[in-house]
This record gives sequence, C-alpha cells and structure tokens, in this order.
Amino acid sequence: MSELEQLVHAKIPGPETGIEVRHTMCDICTPGPQCGVDAYIKDGVVIKVEGTAGFPTNNGALCTKGAANRQYIYRKDRIRTPMRRTGPRGSGKFESISWDEAVAAVAMGLNGVKARHGAEAVAFMTGYPKWYRPFLHRLAYSFGSPNYLTESSTCHRSEVMSWQLTYGSEMRPDVLGMPEVLVGWACNPLVSAYPMGRNYYQYKEKGGRVVIIDPRRTPTAVQCADLYIRPRVGTDGYLANTVARLIIENGWADMDFIQKHVHGFAAYRDMVMGYTVEEAVRITGVPEGEIRELAQLIGTAKTAIIQPSNGLSHHANGLPSHRAVICLNALTGNVNKPGTIVPTFETFADMAAGFRTREDEFVEERFPRNARPKIGSARFPLWSEMLPEAQGMDLVRQWEKGEPYPIRAIYAHGVNNRMYLESSRLLEMAADLDFVAATDLFWTDFCRYADIVMPACTSFERSEVKCYGGGFVNYTSPAIAPLYESLDDVEIMSRVASALALDDPLLCSGYDTCVKHMFRDVDVDLDAVKAGGVPLKIPCPKTPDYFSAPLDTPSGKIELYSERIAKYEHSHGLNPLPVFVDGYDSPENGELPMTLITGGRIPNAVHSRLHDVPWLRSLRPDPAADLNPEDAKRMEIGQGDEIYLTTRVGRIKVKANVSAISAPGEVNMYHGYSEANVNQIIPRDHLDPYSGFPGFKQVRCRVEKAEVRK
Repeated sequence: MSELEQLVHAKIPGPETGIEVRHTMCDICTPGPQCGVDAYIKDGVVIKVEGTAGFPTNNGALCTKGAANRQYIYRKDRIRTPMRRTGPRGSGKFESISWDEAVAAVAMGLNGVKARHGAEAVAFMTGYPKWYRPFLHRLAYSFGSPNYLTESSTCHRSEVMSWQLTYGSEMRPDVLGMPEVLVGWACNPLVSAYPMGRNYYQYKEKGGRVVIIDPRRTPTAVQCADLYIRPRVGTDGYLANTVARLIIENGWADMDFIQKHVHGFAAYRDMVMGYTVEEAVRITGVPEGEIRELAQLIGTAKTAIIQPSNGLSHHANGLPSHRAVICLNALTGNVNKPGTIVPTFETFADMAAGFRTREDEFVEERFPRNARPKIGSARFPLWSEMLPEAQGMDLVRQWEKGEPYPIRAIYAHGVNNRMYLESSRLLEMAADLDFVAATDLFWTDFCRYADIVMPACTSFERSEVKCYGGGFVNYTSPAIAPLYESLDDVEIMSRVASALALDDPLLCSGYDTCVKHMFRDVDVDLDAVKAGGVPLKIPCPKTPDYFSAPLDTPSGKIELYSERIAKYEHSHGLNPLPVFVDGYDSPENGELPMTLITGGRIPNAVHSRLHDVPWLRSLRPDPAADLNPEDAKRMEIGQGDEIYLTTRVGRIKVKANVSAISAPGEVNMYHGYSEANVNQIIPRDHLDPYSGFPGFKQVRCRVEKAEVRK
C-alpha cells in the first residue's frame, strides 16, 4: 500500500487525499443536544464523523446515535424522489413524479378540502425533527387552519405546562451552582440527555449529593445516586405530598419565602396533611426510613434542587404528579438563587439560549382569528388555553365522530403513527381521508398511506440555525449536497405555500429570509456566523430578576393552588391542588396483574428513528421487554424466551430481557419497533385530563411465556 493509500485509508484530511472536514451537527436527538459534528467528506460522501471540539453541547464527544450518522444518512429506505400513490392506501404502490407535479398535487388536494369543508378540516402535523416547526406552524395559520399538531402532544409540553401553572415560567435546574442536594425525580440523563448527565458527574466530583427517585433501576440510579428510592410506578404524587407534610410538620418549610412569594399555601397545607407516612409506605412501597430521610435532606439543605423529568408527565395522573414534585422547591424556598431552580425561556426552535427572538410573533401574526376551535379544545381546555397548538391525542376521536367538525386531510412532516396510542387507528384514519401528503426521510408506515410523498434531507444536507445555552448561535452550511432529489423541509413548505397561493410572501421567500426576520432584534450577523462555520457566542441582555415583577400567574405569585386550573374544576373535574389520583388505565384485577412501562430511552435509539440503522440495531437487535428476575423465575421465563405482553386492547410478542432495571410486578418495554409496537396495545383513552398526555408508563398488563412450536 502506497503512502497516499495509507493516508486515504486512515481518512487523513488534506489536498493530497481529497478529504475535507466540514462542520455540521447531529439532529437525531432533536431538539437537544444537537451536537456538533466534524464530517469527513471525500468525493461528496461522508466517510467519517467525529464530535466537534469546543462545541457548546458535546465538546468533541458523540453518543452511539451520533457516531452512527453515516449509516443513518445512507439508509437504504431513504425516500429518493417525490412519489404519487397509484394503488390503494397502504399498498405501497407509488410512481415517481417531479417536484412541480408533487407540489401542484398537494395544493390541489388541500385547497379542495378547504373549499368543501373549511380550512380547519386540514390537520398540519409533525413529529421529528423539530427544526422547521415555526414554519409549519405559520403555514397552517396562513392556510386558515388552527390545527397545527406536533409530537409535543405526547412529549415535553405537559411538564412545561406544569412549570408555568406553578411558577409562571418554565424553570431549569442550576446543577453547576452546586446545591447541597440534587434530587433527580424520574431523571435518567446518562441515557436520555447526556450533556445533563455530564453535569451530574461534575456535580458529584465536586462533592454534591445525588438522590435518584425512579421505579426503574436506571444507569443514572446505579452510577450517580448516593440515595436511590424506588417507588411503585405512578405513585410519585403521593410520595411528594407526604414529603411536603413532613417538611411542614418539622418546621423546615421556608415560611418567610412562602408568605412573600407563594399563593395558596393554606389550601396546599390542608391537602398534604391528609397524606400519611403509613399510607405512603403502603401505596408507594418506599420504606418509612427512606421517606423520612428524603424529607430531611430536602427540608434541611441550604440549597436543593428537586428536578422531575419529562417522563413523570407520561401518566394519566402526570401533570398533578409533576406539580406535586415541583411544589417542593417553593415549599423550601429553593427558587431563583444559585444551586436551585431558575427561570428559563425558549429562544428559537425549542432551544433556550438566553436571548429572545421574534419566533412567536412570526407564528402568531398569521393566526386565523375566525377559525373554528382547534382539535382538543373541548376535551382538554387547559391544554388549549395554554398552548398555541391542537392536542393530537384527540385527533382520531374527532375524525371518528366528525364533531365539532370533520377532519378530511392531513399535511404531515416527519409523522409516524407509532407515536399514537392504538397506533393503527391513525392509519385507518389516513385511509379514509380525502387527501394525505407526507414528507419524510424514510418510508414509514404513514407514508404508505399518503397520496403524495415528498423526500426530505438530513441535517448534513441543509443549512440550519441553532441556539444553545450561554448565548451561542450556530448557522450550518450543508456538509454534502442533498441526496437523490430530496429537499429540506422548509424549502418544501415554501414551495407548497406558493402553490397554495397563500398571501404570505415572507413564508414563500424561504428559510434564510424568515430566520433573519425572526432574528432582526438580535445583535448577530447570521451571514458571518454561517461563514465562520462554528457557533458564535453573543452578548445576552440581562434579564430582569424573577421576582422583580408579578409572575405570569393569575395571582402574580408561585401558585401551589393553581387559579388557572380552578377555572375547570367544575366543568372538567380538574383539581387546582396537586392531589394524588390513581393513574392506571383500568381497575386492578387478576387478569392483568402486572404494570407495563414504556416511553423510556435506551442508549442506541430515539423513538423509532434508529431501529433500521445496522450498527445501532445490533446493540439491541430484538424487541425485548425488561422483566425482573423474580418474575422471570416465577413464570419460568429465561433470557431471550419469547413472551406475550397483553393489555385490555391487544397483545404483542417480544423477547424477555431478564433485568433488575424493572421492579417485581413491573415490565419495561422500549417503543418504536415495527414488528412489536408497544404503543399499539396502550388504550387510546388512557390520557391525562389536564394535558391530554398518554399514560405510557402505567398500563395494566399480563406477561406470559409464548407457546414453543415443535
């Protein structure tokens, strides 16, 4: 092998090898961390990826998912050209067409439904990724439909609602401010958000004390916890309220802070006095000593952070449970000072950077004010009041009933039916509609039910603005040309907007013009950032102190008793106090004696996006359910045996993974597998009445060994 061949084989960049390093980012875990990537390019092809040193989120590191970007980009099932359906919906029969034909067909289909049924009859839907969301939102509004639906109907927004209802603002943990104790409640950042996991490690290295509360014995619980507390799944609200009672009874509550900054303490105090340690032991399964130790740690610490995760909201009692946990911060005065929770806000495309843009205005200025109510308004009024998007978990019901008006078309980007409970119902809906358009990277089941399918490109193939904590702005350039005939999502939307003849020249002008419009008040030259190729740190304006003005709650204070929720107490049975209620989908019975938990993360996947990436699939090749060794022994189930998971609406067959990550009586199943879609067997009426969120993590089930064929 010649010296040049050795250099090429080693992927050494330089003019002699023709290998160039270009900066881009990984958008697989969108919206964050969105890690910086050095892409090694030869002859227009990505041949190697590494993390970008000094990048705000990953500082040179890549997780398993980011390291597999080459296989992700070049997956064999990439959609290559615009396609038009030629057979029945779901048959997979399509023909290639031009972009002009595809866009014209989309405009004809959507405008036809608008003329027959009204603009509201078209649902504008998105799943992953999230970078284009302001543009799709504006497209829906400019079209005249309030029905903009996202995967946030099942992810993140419920916890944001909880923070805003209680504190008037989303709050974040100041872990590196070194609290005396850090309580990660259902947090597993070593897997689900590894930059936060690094913060946990740094905190421990500096002498911090970590408490992890989780029904699953996660990697974070094993590697980081000084105290690990394992409640029965779905009982977090009872545990939190019992801790609150102990803090009040022992005189650990910060009464000066409460008197000055808290609303509803008397009603809250009376409520938590009904929670006893004895009942907490029975309901949660947590030993009395651990409950009392937890209360003392939180109540006596000079500074403490009680940080619940998004997963806590994935119960039918999710929002009240989340509120019960975060109320402990206010009860002890651990708010708005170093080493506590501090206010935050989203800067752009779901990322917080410390400065404000005009993204909300970009969307809201096109809101169709004479439109009929958005999907979910009557069923989930609290969600509808607080969020400028429809609640997707009510979509199928409205299609079935036709009330309060029919839904007859879907325009979708990145939508996967496996996100929905009883997932096949969304496909049945798509089969019935007048028109369906789908844009995606890969051939999903949902795409096969569309009339027109349009190919999108990855983050390596497009330009994109991202913002990061600390005032960082990044504007990437394409590392490679878009593969095949794919276009970026915003370019597709701009073409569709033009074909629809919408009176929206800004949206039709494309991504660059729109982004500059939204960033017009920010002291940054986006062209210079793009030319530099790396994130630029810009000065962030000093934000007013959190308590310098009334908070954004009806009382102007932190609300343990939520006046906003109280409006729906009689009409919808919502309780303004964070009371504990049972979160199961059905009463306890001998037919379904175990608890199914889903929705958690594994290191090699994000939802269903990576199951067909060979490197990542090899790390967990089969759909498998985590079964506690005690349960496995009792049922005579061995590692790798095929088992059935059965709920009141269906069953799937998977392999058993005998693991102590699950507690006895609980079984954990990762989602998104096409051959064993666990969301198909979660009842679609199993929803949190406050937010509409699915109860992914608390479903009654039966586990049994599958028959062995001879």
